[in-house]
Amino acid sequence: MAFLARLKRLLLFPFELRAQLLALNNEVASLRREVHDRLLQNTLVLTRASRALEARAEGDEQVRLAGRSVPMQTPDGEMLPWAPLGEGAEAPDPDGREWLTLDRCSTCESTAFTVVNPWNKFVLLDKAPNGDAARYGYAVCHACGVLFATRRPTGGRYRFLLENFGEVTAKRGGTAEITDRVLNPYPLTDTDRDELRRLGARGAFVSDHLGLSKTEFLPPLMRDRLGNSPHTDIIGALLSPRGFRVLEVRSRAGSILDGLRHAWGAEVYAMPIWESQQFLLEEVYGIPTSTLIDFDHFRIPFEGRFDLIICNHMFTHALRPREFFGVIRSHLKPGGHVYLHNEPDDAEFLSGNQTMLATLNPLHMQAFDPMALARGMAANGFEPIFVKRQKNEALLCLARMSDAAVLTPMTPKQCQTRVEQYRSALDRAVLSVDERIRPRVASVWPAAVEHAVASGTAEFDERGRVRVVAR
Repeated sequence: MAFLARLKRLLLFPFELRAQLLALNNEVASLRREVHDRLLQNTLVLTRASRALEARAEGDEQVRLAGRSVPMQTPDGEMLPWAPLGEGAEAPDPDGREWLTLDRCSTCESTAFTVVNPWNKFVLLDKAPNGDAARYGYAVCHACGVLFATRRPTGGRYRFLLENFGEVTAKRGGTAEITDRVLNPYPLTDTDRDELRRLGARGAFVSDHLGLSKTEFLPPLMRDRLGNSPHTDIIGALLSPRGFRVLEVRSRAGSILDGLRHAWGAEVYAMPIWESQQFLLEEVYGIPTSTLIDFDHFRIPFEGRFDLIICNHMFTHALRPREFFGVIRSHLKPGGHVYLHNEPDDAEFLSGNQTMLATLNPLHMQAFDPMALARGMAANGFEPIFVKRQKNEALLCLARMSDAAVLTPMTPKQCQTRVEQYRSALDRAVLSVDERIRPRVASVWPAAVEHAVASGTAEFDERGRVRVVAR
């Protein structure tokens, strides 16, 4: 019996040794992670302390830290799966063929660029066509400075996103329920048309003294009219468009066009994006409209040329900006003008309170600041005349079609500054994501922590925890 017991111990020894070695390896790996984190923390603390002393010497105010701390290590846990869009409807393109991959800037065709953000807003959302849909590879062009998606959906994949606009953009809770009838992105029923016809019959200006309830007319029409009146004034002041032939691309409710028609006798036409807007343009203002806009292969179906083409929130969404501006040029009279408005300024996430991941929804293909917008217009044959950032952090641009328009690229210093701004914006966005989302951004987490602390986007609090600097 003693012999058998000794033999059994000898046979089990390799397994016991293997278990001991595995436990030892785990302890060593854990110790290495801890030593790495401590050394990194000490290095970053010294760096930030040095910068804090410099800032104090210069009289800068003490920074405010976000209430939530973030771990230095890569987040643990499985990646959160995405639920399907569109009430479980099967997403198109299961083989991933309807992607447009760019090896040059979408706006100026420069081949020099730096990828600064892998994801669009899908990375934050519970629903998506699939996990692959979250990756756009946004890059900063070294020449014009425009941020552009190096990977973008086309064909049925893009149409599917438009069809599920509410969930894709995650506005107002990210549902398919739309309360603003003027901004309804979904197909109309006969009941919808009857109701819009009845409510729109009173027009945009309904006086309070009539005592009507808001269910008896369309309040958004007047809000749209007043909100867009500055554009009518700017165009009138800078162009004096008496008798101009004017087209608006992605017209909301026709308020700009109707204003130009009344004030300047303009001949106006509209291209809507939604059926609701198409219906109201014709019912309320009697403006001739086209079929709904095709973002994938943009075309202008009206005959003849225009003195002015107005574009609402189109550059940001253009799948093929070079083709888009080429079509615009082909439908303008010599020396004609284009007026862009409602183009988001990337300052809202580079220096404002928004985060880049939340701002770049899956329908946003480009982003820019005023100078990048101006350079992008010049690269496409338009001489900027007036570029302005509005209070709502939206950009507008009036430009003249001109063969003399030339892109003046950014300097190396300007390029470096812009790329660094975007890198810091990604750090802030990544470290600010909800805890359950962190495994989705784990691939960039360690670099985001290190760079954020080194650049001042994040700081250590009095207990040695990393916290994002509040704006």
